[in-house]
Amino acid sequence: YLRLDKIGKIKNKERKAYFEAKRLELNEKTFSDYQNVMNTKWEYFEEIFPTESKKVFDSYEYKLFFENNKEWLIPYAAFSYLRNLNGTPEFGKWENHSVYNQTEIEKLSHPTNEYFPKIAIYYFLQFHLHLQLSEVHEYARSKGIAIKGDIPIGVSPRSVDAWTDPQLFNTQVQAGAPPDDFSVTGQNWGFPTYNWQLMAEDGYQWWKKRFQKLSEYFDAYRIDHIL
Repeated sequence: YLRLDKIGKIKNKERKAYFEAKRLELNEKTFSDYQNVMNTKWEYFEEIFPTESKKVFDSYEYKLFFENNKEWLIPYAAFSYLRNLNGTPEFGKWENHSVYNQTEIEKLSHPTNEYFPKIAIYYFLQFHLHLQLSEVHEYARSKGIAIKGDIPIGVSPRSVDAWTDPQLFNTQVQAGAPPDDFSVTGQNWGFPTYNWQLMAEDGYQWWKKRFQKLSEYFDAYRIDHIL
């Protein structure tokens, strides 16, 4: 959902013309061509990151964002890097770091690490997503409009959540829905169930952190969905 011209301008005339042509081509379609949009946007991200990142990372706004979000942001960025490096989000198949270790991941993510730019691009993008969604939220509220967001009830078994906190999930089973009018055979949604007993021991902090983060951008939210 990132608006590209908000994260920086391409200086090279040929490349600028290329992205403008791609924008026109994709916007002319009668459907959302998600994969090609994503591929083009990633081309843009990788081109703009080397020229814009230092200015962003030196800013007070970014430093505040990073400090307030580093608990989830560092593992998320490292997971994204390792997923790309290994060619799969199935972390059990990774050659290294298949089991999450906070100390090792903080070392991997240190700015002196030669792979840091491949990790830091996710800090950069998440910061811009934060800025843009905050701007939308503030604009909506100024017009008397409330925004409601969905919080998915489940997580992927191949997600950063399952990697960092495997003890919170029963990965040996999969949640779904019983047979009903929508599906005579029922539905397998493919995500693990929760270890509610363990979650209760710290007062459901994993859930509370999700709610607190999303309350920055939404006036209301629903958990989607529970049967």
